[in-house]
Amino acid sequence: MIFNEIDLFLRKKLFPEIFLLKNSFYGLQYGNPNQNKVINKILLTLDLNIQSIHFALLNKINLIISYRGLLNTSIQKFNQNLINKLSLLSKYPISIFVLNSTLVAAEGGISDTIANTLYFDIEKTFNITNGEGNHIPIGRICYPKEYFMNRSVLDLEQILKRIKSNFEIECLSYIGDLKKPIKKICIVGNNLIDINLLENIIKLGCDTYISCGINYDVAVYAKEVGLNLIKIPNYNCEIKTMRKFCTFLSLEFPNDEFFTFDSNNLINIY
Repeated sequence: MIFNEIDLFLRKKLFPEIFLLKNSFYGLQYGNPNQNKVINKILLTLDLNIQSIHFALLNKINLIISYRGLLNTSIQKFNQNLINKLSLLSKYPISIFVLNSTLVAAEGGISDTIANTLYFDIEKTFNITNGEGNHIPIGRICYPKEYFMNRSVLDLEQILKRIKSNFEIECLSYIGDLKKPIKKICIVGNNLIDINLLENIIKLGCDTYISCGINYDVAVYAKEVGLNLIKIPNYNCEIKTMRKFCTFLSLEFPNDEFFTFDSNNLINIY
């Protein structure tokens, strides 16, 4: 393929730029912007760490599609870590396309992956507004399938056990009563969490919020209003999503090679 083909496919079909949260980078962050550049080896990765860049060089990758970018802010100075990465990248003509929050909001993205992995039925999207007034379907409003099939209700402890099993997680952080029945759930596949957001979730009738972040202020608020909070580690849901898209892209472009780089979870549990 040529770069223009994969660029348009990412932007128009999979990860529309209007799904981008405020102050996040999206698109080609590094490399030759030539739309006719030949692309035949593509690497999907969560992070642009030294290991993923080494892997790209060894496998002569033409394009890296990354969830996170080289930097999340503007360049104020060239620190040694960034210099090392740029030095490696300069050794081979690699381009880097950054997805950021579009990977969370997209159909089949991180929020969808969490819901589907937990066998939840999705009722509708949970939308927030970015700085430009666009409505971003960042999350999903869900029901446990059991609720539709036989009107039985899972409690919080059963949901936690399902998350630990289906995502192969050793420990989970949560707020709430383990025996409390769960009827309606909001899922957002990143660290997005604040009291205003939780107020909107409660207005939608949700009794549980699953995301990749919990802080003390929202924990206190959730405890007071009786809202369950569950934190899924970023890595577990992100890598599952990236592997799925790697398979999807390999079917869409069968003449090209696709790889997923897995640097494993960087956060250890002692």
